[in-house]
Amino acid sequence: MSLVASEVSFAYVAGREVLRAVAASFPSGSMTVVVGPNGAGKSTLLRLLLGVLRPASGSVTLRGEPVHTIAARRRAGVIGYVPQKADLAEAFSVEQVVRLGRHARPADDGAVGRALERMELADRADEPFGTLSAGQQQRATMARVLAQLDGGDIAPEAQTILADEPCAAMDPRHAIQAMGLLREQARRGRAVVMVLHDLTMAARFADRAVVLDGAGRVAAAGETDRTLTTDVLRGVFEVPFRRVVIEGGTGTGDLRKAGVALIPELPADDRI
Repeated sequence: MSLVASEVSFAYVAGREVLRAVAASFPSGSMTVVVGPNGAGKSTLLRLLLGVLRPASGSVTLRGEPVHTIAARRRAGVIGYVPQKADLAEAFSVEQVVRLGRHARPADDGAVGRALERMELADRADEPFGTLSAGQQQRATMARVLAQLDGGDIAPEAQTILADEPCAAMDPRHAIQAMGLLREQARRGRAVVMVLHDLTMAARFADRAVVLDGAGRVAAAGETDRTLTTDVLRGVFEVPFRRVVIEGGTGTGDLRKAGVALIPELPADDRI
């Protein structure tokens, strides 16, 4: 196992726990999604996995080492983080934003260039980050993480990508492209962990899921076929779901699984 949360609890305010005894593993070579209702502690769990928050009880370990004790420079070589919204000076150029990924690692123009190409931003490299749309900024942030983890001195199996709603502002084509790229990173050996609200995307792309309920407890954890079920989802979101399998799948081989849609159903008297 690469990254493990063991009975992790956390509270921002004493007596008001956000997460309660969360136990989950995030293996190398797999894409794991964290899903749950608003306020379930999904983003908080990601920050605990990143090591910027410390559990009130329990532990988060990376290959057996408490992640919050790992020196920041060494951690930058093994964990990349895509936040919901980049907190950067908007006057930075797109290339400068991506180059920030190499701040704690050896300079590598090739890694920066490859990341810009992968996220289709090479032609915007000299433009101010602040002039990009929200979706383009998310792609630039993802390019920064790709540049950060690029390089043969650290094996992919030792690296983790954490992403908090990485595609929320992207158009459908770029969202599918980004999800496929993250799945590809997992296939190369990295552990990929992301928070998603799009349950259909989660079911189509992820190998594993951690489902949190509204009290910050694990309602289900494991392979998506066992966790993203209509019964589990109804229990945590308090609405019924219908699972639809699209005949013939989506036809892109290893980068996308067979077509599945998870659709919340409205009560009969609320249908339009």
